[in-house]
Amino acid sequence: MQTQHKKSLRETAIAWFLRMQQVDFEHADRSKFEAWLMQNPAHQQAYEEVTHIWEGFDSTAELQSLDAAMEQKAFQDGVLAKQKRTRKIGQSITTVLSIAIIAFAGLFGYRTWQAQPLSEIVKIAQVGQIKQETLEDGTKLNMNANSELEVIYFRDRRIAKLKKGEVIFDVARDESRPFIVDSGYGRITVLGTRFAVNRLQKIIRVSVDHGRVQVESLDANGSVIATPLILNNGEVAEVRQQQTPKRSDQLASDAFSFEQGSITFDKAGLEEIAETLSRYRKPAVTVQTLPTVDAQITAVIKMQEVEKFIATLPDIAAVKVKSSPDATLLIGQPGSH
Repeated sequence: MQTQHKKSLRETAIAWFLRMQQVDFEHADRSKFEAWLMQNPAHQQAYEEVTHIWEGFDSTAELQSLDAAMEQKAFQDGVLAKQKRTRKIGQSITTVLSIAIIAFAGLFGYRTWQAQPLSEIVKIAQVGQIKQETLEDGTKLNMNANSELEVIYFRDRRIAKLKKGEVIFDVARDESRPFIVDSGYGRITVLGTRFAVNRLQKIIRVSVDHGRVQVESLDANGSVIATPLILNNGEVAEVRQQQTPKRSDQLASDAFSFEQGSITFDKAGLEEIAETLSRYRKPAVTVQTLPTVDAQITAVIKMQEVEKFIATLPDIAAVKVKSSPDATLLIGQPGSH
């Protein structure tokens, strides 16, 4: 029983040793480790043994010194000493390998443990529906119409996968678990702040009310493809597929207007207008236009006046509207600016 307890204690010490190599000085796990260390002198002794063995295993000079001493002993004592040396080397190798195996097993187990989600939940706002939610950690969501969000909590991070639509996040601060918004080819990382993410077909727009966020552009495999962009209070960035995130001169406050029942467009093209309006009505609005022929429309409208806005589009831009019970088509005309 004592041997089993000692083995279990050593495995715990190895797991803590490996974890401490991965976290910075201010990480929350470091205080947990220190608490474990002070619980019992046996914990301190086990951790010191692991550290000493690891340092010895990593020290070329110490291994060479040991080898030289053993060679000298073998030369003096003859075959018997050589046999003892062989056994001792074998025992040393076995010990080191055992510790290495335990260490890697502990690391694998720790990473597996960290990778297991604690909880998962899906939040959906239907077409025409504005929805407010509060998550289990206190983070508040304000979901624009026709939006879908999957939230996954892990021990070391919180991930919100924005499948479609637009969401305002008021993130509860938790330094040990950063909040990460995955919006396909854009990723936003924060600790605690209030910001909005608008996922459109060809662009992801990130608007910060207050706080600080990191915006990254991702490839199809989820790898970062460009230098991350840091946004602060009142700043806006846009991410396009396979491109570096870029700052925008748009007002961050525009992204929060749907909370007051308004839709804000700032030099918006027809595709953005059609996709945005489709969040509030059926049938969806579609677009037919050439890449070189597009509107640049600036407007603020009430959500209940979407139909009126569509009807007046030809008066404010070179756009033709074709409507039927099953479809609404916006056709860009030459001369749009």
